[in-house]
Amino acid sequence: MFEPNQQDQGGPAKGTRSSRRRARPSSNTDATVQAPKAKRQRVPLHETTAANTEALPETDTDMYEVKSDKLALLDIKRDGIENLGGPRKELSVRSKKQKAGERTAKGDGSIVLTTNNAYTVSKLPALPDRLRADAQNRQHGAVYSTSGYALSLTHTHAFVWPYASTAASPETFTFGLPYPSKNPTDPLPLGSLVSPSAASDEPGLVVVMPMSGKIAYWESISSAATLDFIRQQRHGVEDTIPGMFSGEHVVQIVNAESAGFVLVFSSGRLAYLSVRDMHGRPAISVQFIRSSLTNATGGLLGSIRQVLGSTSSHGDVVAVRASHATRVGERVIVAATTKGKLNAWRIHRGGHHEIISDIDLQSELIHQIQKADPASAGLPEESFEIVDFTCVPRGLDKKYVEASRLSEALVHDEDSVQHLLLLTSFSSSKSQSHYALVEVVISGQNKKVGAVRPLTSYTSPVRPNAPERPKLYLPRPAMVAFVVFDRAVVIASMAAPPDSPESQLQEDSHIIPATFEDVVDLRDEGNVQIVGSGTEEPTTSGHPQDELRLRHRIKNPAAVLLVQGVGTVRVAVSEVDRFATEKPPTISAKSKLEQAVFFGIKSDNPLVFQGRSLPFTAQEIGNAAIELSHEIVASKTPFIPNVPASLENNMRTRVEYLERLISHLNTLKVDLDARTRWMLLYDSEKMAVATWLWRKNEQFIAERPKGDKQNLISETVVYINENQKTEPNPAVGEVDPVRHWFINDVWRLEIFIAWAYQIIKYAYTERLTDENGINRLVLEAAIVNKGALQEAEQHRLRNARLYGVNPRKGPEGNAIPEPWTATQFITNNLKRLIEFCYEWLDNYYFPSPEKAFVDVKILKSIRDMLPALTSRYFTALDEFISWAEKSSDPHAQETARKYLQDYVKNVYEKILRLKDYDLWDEAIALAQEHEAYAALADVMVQHILALEESSLAPGTSATKAEECRAKAEDRKRQMGGYFNQYQERFAFPAYEALLDASGVQAVLEFPYDKEGYATKFLRSRPELAKISWINDVERENDIARAAETLLTLGLTREQQVWSKKIELSLGKLALLAEEADQRNGDSEMSNGFSHSKAAKLEKVDQALEIIAIQNGLYSQIRPTIEEAVDERAEFELAMKFHGAWINGQKKQKALQSVFEDGMERLLKHEALQPLTLIDLLTLVYLDPKHFEAIGDQFYLALKVAKNGLKGEERSNAERLIWRRCLIRDDWKQVNVTNLKDDQHQLEVLGETALYRTLFAVVDEQHSNDAFRPCIKPSDALGVYTDSLDRRFDGMDDSFRNKLMDAMKAEDAKLKTYIDKARLDEWYKTTLEAAENTVALVYGRMTAKKAALAANGSTRAPLEAAGAVSAGSSFW
Repeated sequence: MFEPNQQDQGGPAKGTRSSRRRARPSSNTDATVQAPKAKRQRVPLHETTAANTEALPETDTDMYEVKSDKLALLDIKRDGIENLGGPRKELSVRSKKQKAGERTAKGDGSIVLTTNNAYTVSKLPALPDRLRADAQNRQHGAVYSTSGYALSLTHTHAFVWPYASTAASPETFTFGLPYPSKNPTDPLPLGSLVSPSAASDEPGLVVVMPMSGKIAYWESISSAATLDFIRQQRHGVEDTIPGMFSGEHVVQIVNAESAGFVLVFSSGRLAYLSVRDMHGRPAISVQFIRSSLTNATGGLLGSIRQVLGSTSSHGDVVAVRASHATRVGERVIVAATTKGKLNAWRIHRGGHHEIISDIDLQSELIHQIQKADPASAGLPEESFEIVDFTCVPRGLDKKYVEASRLSEALVHDEDSVQHLLLLTSFSSSKSQSHYALVEVVISGQNKKVGAVRPLTSYTSPVRPNAPERPKLYLPRPAMVAFVVFDRAVVIASMAAPPDSPESQLQEDSHIIPATFEDVVDLRDEGNVQIVGSGTEEPTTSGHPQDELRLRHRIKNPAAVLLVQGVGTVRVAVSEVDRFATEKPPTISAKSKLEQAVFFGIKSDNPLVFQGRSLPFTAQEIGNAAIELSHEIVASKTPFIPNVPASLENNMRTRVEYLERLISHLNTLKVDLDARTRWMLLYDSEKMAVATWLWRKNEQFIAERPKGDKQNLISETVVYINENQKTEPNPAVGEVDPVRHWFINDVWRLEIFIAWAYQIIKYAYTERLTDENGINRLVLEAAIVNKGALQEAEQHRLRNARLYGVNPRKGPEGNAIPEPWTATQFITNNLKRLIEFCYEWLDNYYFPSPEKAFVDVKILKSIRDMLPALTSRYFTALDEFISWAEKSSDPHAQETARKYLQDYVKNVYEKILRLKDYDLWDEAIALAQEHEAYAALADVMVQHILALEESSLAPGTSATKAEECRAKAEDRKRQMGGYFNQYQERFAFPAYEALLDASGVQAVLEFPYDKEGYATKFLRSRPELAKISWINDVERENDIARAAETLLTLGLTREQQVWSKKIELSLGKLALLAEEADQRNGDSEMSNGFSHSKAAKLEKVDQALEIIAIQNGLYSQIRPTIEEAVDERAEFELAMKFHGAWINGQKKQKALQSVFEDGMERLLKHEALQPLTLIDLLTLVYLDPKHFEAIGDQFYLALKVAKNGLKGEERSNAERLIWRRCLIRDDWKQVNVTNLKDDQHQLEVLGETALYRTLFAVVDEQHSNDAFRPCIKPSDALGVYTDSLDRRFDGMDDSFRNKLMDAMKAEDAKLKTYIDKARLDEWYKTTLEAAENTVALVYGRMTAKKAALAANGSTRAPLEAAGAVSAGSSFW
């Protein structure tokens, strides 16, 4: 090992041969004595405190420090600037090296950071303690899978360790570097592991200081570390690069063994570096390579100005790669510039080289890329760059060659053919880059651009200050390419997709069709960045020497990353052969979500899974999210263990996974539809409720006595139908059905909740336990149902914003299944559970000697659970109704209508049921919660009545009575407050309850109605008009409103004729009184008022006149029914005498039914409709002298038509009246005038119904000229023969047809009289006779008045009435 000494020896290994002669040490220098080579000694090594080499005196002799130890964690300081201090730690030399066959470990101890069906990203455990502690300082490095080591360099040290070791703190070789950088911003040292020498199995190390050109080489890392404790031995050599320009520095070191190394300079120059002489001994030599990448002239060196300015035309040298070796000591080196210029040299060991290709591909590359990638077509050509390239592997198996989309160059192995894969980019103005992988084949000056594979998953531009430039890897078997950026790795398939017309078309255009591509992102925070990388290739079978060199067997290609602040990360293809099949791996929306959910939830995961939009539609992502959510709930994903140590922790983890899923979807801003959001929320609710249930299960177990641990939850799991759960398999150790259900069947939670009642029902009916057992099961069922549904609701409210739903509105749409908390199974069984609770309490809550004793505390707990349990039931019903009403499923809609009808009834009944167990306040709160104002009103009114009754009950003390009255008054006051809070919604039901419970007085005298809700209530209920008008007069002093109420009641709603007469009379009186008040006031208002009320008074008078006619008709029938003993006898007697005419008519059965209905209503004193009264008047048989008491029956019918009907309806009624009047007599007999003198004929005519009716009509016209209802017989034909009046609109068609047949029979009879008995002419004769008679009577009355006036008599001419009455027989 080399450490700084007090004397300067000018570097390590002075005695070894170098390409440049070095000065011998001064004479006073202490010679270093080399100890004889010995075996590795197993003695303890103590790590000396590392110091900044610049801080030590220049007289230090040993320049390097090499350790093979596990280093202690040190305080972090900046390398090369501040000292690194820390406590000494005794470490031991690396233990005996394992044999080659023992180095392959089956379990590598890695931590999986993410995985899918194509690749796995894992963090390897091995990382030097020094790097873990010193994660903030600048560093970079590389991974060498062929030797199994990783290299990391800082300004002052180089660290080498076996990166695949299973130890978290692996054996580490630490090298102190010579001449560290003076400025922390200087480029970091460059280094490379060197292939092992013939005398060692371990690689060597070469380090180049970029600014100074110093080179140090150790032949073997292990021998240098082993002999560190022997201070006299050095195993390293050093030298300096000759001919470096001022300002020039080394930017790359390329391993081109066995030929040597290639150095790339910032000027674009290249130099050959050898670390062994021709005999294989350590020796450093450097010589520059002739290149057309610069325009340097004047020999090998040229001028600084020429060199530094020469790279602008072709761009900077972006990468140099060594092609595959075919002969020992010879390699082909390829260099590329950013602008597309490629050079190739054949380099021999010792530095001899010749250029074999010098090609400019810029234009061809731009053309082919823009042709293949439409996204790049519009980007400026000057933004084109080559970012990196790699050499395509050779000697691939035939199956991989056939599966690859690369060209036939895969089968060539000549050195003259260079098969390359380029990473290119176009930059846009939007800070985005479009990358592509481009195949290039060069041979001499021949060139070919092959397949173009755009990279679509990553568009971030290259960061200028990134510690490493992007790297492109194409490990064997060339099926998958890895593109390593500073904070991302792109995995891209290079295999051909399965044959299809589309892929064939793209192949013809040199476009690789869309195959597998994904990107792994690192967190963009702190120092987390990729500072080095390398690749792993599958171990070649049949080459044991390769396996001997490897520390582990590699099955699939991988990229290994050195991530600062994290450690070593491997990105490995899961099964590379799948890429060569007809069904290669694909990236799916579900796999991307799985990565984000199961791995993104870990806070220490350096990967990030959001920030990039997914290449899927919102519908695809939504469906994938639903599928993944269901798998999480059902534990069907491999990322969730099926045998958790703690079930509660397992369920909490699943809850967190679901939360992570929706959070990730929100971060991606996926436009999820309502169905997806609700289904995701349903799964989240089920997991939250299941977690609550498990805790409750453990509580039930703890509360039960020893030996009786079975509870409702465990019993439910057992008794659920086997078709509704996943049956455990005891053969494989699944012996706990409860845990098994919570792991596999939470997604069927709605079945579990509903089964709680089934357990009670089964246990109760089958007598599986005693009363106390049932008692506890009932309580547990109530707790489970109430608690589970309440937990679901609270979870929904808490997470509604997260899931983007409205919890108050509920789910809508046909695609959304019914709410799991409101299935028909749950609602039905919840209702039954509540009813069973009441039944159970009714039997056992109130103690009785003949009943078994049960635990009173549990009974009280059941009682106390009832309000909350009932509330859950109401909520479930409401939730189902809201969903089903908006569904297009007819069955769901029908169920919703049924549930809605039951809802109102159930809410009312079950809230009122709470009062039976003195749960008044709870019932009031429940009614308020569910806006059940009718129930709220009834509960409050009944509580008030109960308190008042208690205060008056016998034996109640004065104090208790006063307390009850005070509580009742408080309730009344509370009711008044609810009037103001809920307004009519509560006030109206409250008054309904008061009216039913305490009558009208309670309504009119309620003291806490400050807003007049009693008046509003009474006025809004037409059926309460009889009370409302009293309130209008007494409380409101509103006579006009009282009049309006009475008149409206009497005209439109009153069914009893006597009440109707009183109401109309009182209304008329009030209207006249109001008019009188108005007349005493403003005259203008009085005139307006009188005009507006005239129409109402006219309607009242008409209605009163119809009532008078109905009463007159009843007065003619009453004598015939006075001897009846009951209503039925009255009806029979009335029909027997007064139905004589209609009963004697043929084909009049329908009319008989109409007549009977009217007669029945008349006898019940119902207020008859005008048409019904007309039917009675025109079909009834009355005493021949009836007109002397009430007037002619047909004339009265015409008066009813005039006062009660309008328009066409009145016209049709008058035609019907005349038709029935005309057919009441036999006009054929009247028409037979043979052997009759005129006097006899006139007497016959005067006895007809027609004459009596016309006489009355003409008499009316003397006082009311507008009354002119007369029509000739032929005009009465056809009425109601084709259609009936509005009374019969809703009746059966058969009855309507029969009734129209009866009308036609009347019509036929009348037509016969017209045609055969000259009825039209007889009508004229009869009308003329009636007019003459009326004129004669009025003439006599006038003469008599004059005679009385002459004699000075004031007696009224009462004989006038007799004259009119005798008019029919005046002949």
